[in-house]
Amino acid sequence: MSFAYQNGWHVSFFDGDRRCTLLPRTAFFNSEESMVEFIRRADGLKILEDRTIFGMQIKRDYGDDVDLHLSREQYRELIKGKR
Repeated sequence: MSFAYQNGWHVSFFDGDRRCTLLPRTAFFNSEESMVEFIRRADGLKILEDRTIFGMQIKRDYGDDVDLHLSREQYRELIKGKR
């Protein structure tokens, strides 16, 4: 996933090919805490290095290459294209 702050956190999702195939669904979070909780539920930011990099990206208001480890059901929801 990638994200940018613009009056809230706008999130885009990519398939496993690393930013080549944009998935149709996007997300919006009003707070950093909500986005972090979403990432936690998607089993992301497992190691300290990833959390540190994510923290630096948050400070600059954009980031990319956050790996999510989704269940099949979660992945199906992303490729549906609804928001």
